[in-house]
Amino acid sequence: MMIARRLEHGFTAVELLITLFIASIFLFAGYQLFTQVMRDGAGADKDAELSSLAYERMRKSALDASAASPAGCAATSEGTTTTTEPVAGIGNVTFIVTIDCPYSTTPGSLTDVFLVKVEASHNGRKVEHATFSN
Repeated sequence: MMIARRLEHGFTAVELLITLFIASIFLFAGYQLFTQVMRDGAGADKDAELSSLAYERMRKSALDASAASPAGCAATSEGTTTTTEPVAGIGNVTFIVTIDCPYSTTPGSLTDVFLVKVEASHNGRKVEHATFSN
């Protein structure tokens, strides 16, 4: 005699396992994406802070160079200084400040123009700002 099988609605155990396996793959991929976005965001935040510090140092160095040489740019006002300072939230930052007199060697040229470049670096990340000052 044949036993009649009733039609039951729902998932079988195999279908449920396959669905859970696929869902776990999506969750794992989502977690990886989340951690990468967080890492990139933290890196961008440090880059922005580094850029801000370099810009502030450039503006201060430009004012200091102009004040130190009121008669204009001369070979004595040129130079490069390197300092390393601890910065909260970033760590040790290396600043390289270069003050140059790009037009002082030509007679009758603009001898009161300074070129101020500041490079800030930390763990392979580097930001550079430059300006002309007088």
